[in-house]
Parts: sequence; structure tokens; C-alpha cells
Amino acid sequence: MAVQDWESKTSDIVYRKFEAGESLVETLESLARANGIREAIVTSCIGSFRNLSLRNLCAWEEGSPEFQRQEINETMELVSAEGYIQPLPDGGLRVHIHVAAARPNGEMVGGHCEDATLLSGAFMYLQVLERE
Repeated sequence: MAVQDWESKTSDIVYRKFEAGESLVETLESLARANGIREAIVTSCIGSFRNLSLRNLCAWEEGSPEFQRQEINETMELVSAEGYIQPLPDGGLRVHIHVAAARPNGEMVGGHCEDATLLSGAFMYLQVLERE
């Protein structure tokens, strides 16, 4: 199997403690804009939610994905999150995060996080690939 060469970018690690009541997605986008971050990888994120909006792919036909949306308004432990920040052609940013979360009984839920309100907060590490 051939190994593909990838363009290497300089990177640094950014740590952010999110506070209770903050939006995970909106706050991450604001953090990126305030620090000139154009591209980054979410390498670690743990904490807790009081509500979570998920979107999961439930069917796929070429060019026509079907999504199922779910609003979970309960206390949940954020077990893991990963994703990225990418620049858009129009100069905007795309924040894309997938989460795994546990209910108090240990039942796991997860998927594409459209947004989440943090309960006790969260701790995130970003590997920054590109700054303005």
C-alpha cells in the first residue's frame, strides 16, 4: 500500500476552558475568530451538557442525505468530542464536531453536534494548523 505525502503545516496547541451556560459550537467559533485560527483539529474535549442538539445521518442516496435531528434536554456527561475548524471559500469558518455523551445511567448517545449548552463547563484542546 502506497503512503500518500501530505502538506505539513506548522501547528500549536490551544487549551480552552468553557464555562457553564456557554454554547459549545458558538463559543468555539468565537474563540477561533478572536485568535485568528483558520484551521484546527479538536483533539480532546470533556465536560457536561444540559442540552444537546444532534443531527445523525440515517439514510443516503447519491447527493441526497437524510438526517434525523434530536434534542436532548437532560444532564449528560461529555465523554468525548472530536472535529475540526475549516476555512470556507467565502472567508467564513466551519465548526464541525461529533460528540459521545453519557446519560446518568451510562447509556451512550452521540453524533454530529449542531449545538450544546454546557452544564458545568468543558475542557478542550485544539491543534491549530493555520492562523491568519
